[in-house]
Amino acid sequence: MRRLLAAVSAIALAACAAAAPAPKGWQPVAGAPGTWSTGTGAATQSYVYASSSFGGTLQDLASQVAIDAVLHRHAKMLRSEPFTSCPGLAGLARFTLPGGAGLEEGFRVLDGRSVRVTYERPAGVPADPAAIEAMKSALCP
Repeated sequence: MRRLLAAVSAIALAACAAAAPAPKGWQPVAGAPGTWSTGTGAATQSYVYASSSFGGTLQDLASQVAIDAVLHRHAKMLRSEPFTSCPGLAGLARFTLPGGAGLEEGFRVLDGRSVRVTYERPAGVPADPAAIEAMKSALCP
């Protein structure tokens, strides 16, 4: 029985780890589950994965993402579009933050759960391929 429980626990932990893919080579942020960063000082980039129960549609979640960014982060929305790696299943909203930093939030709804991945980088810094690959892993089944 103990072996069965240990096996079930290991499978559950593996499933959780697979559900929250970190950008390759990025470091976890202490005390902030589902958050990773790379770089230092003004060059720091961050990536956050969050999943929660959600009773709405992809369009409902797109609205929530936009409202959250504008009201709580004082972001300016640039555009919202299908996530090109899995169009129709996920979306991507792009924002500019005060000071010019870029904010991208990918999102999807699947089986009554929302998945949101937020990628923030300083102004003028190109997207890190590791962050984009982690977004694909998190958003595309």
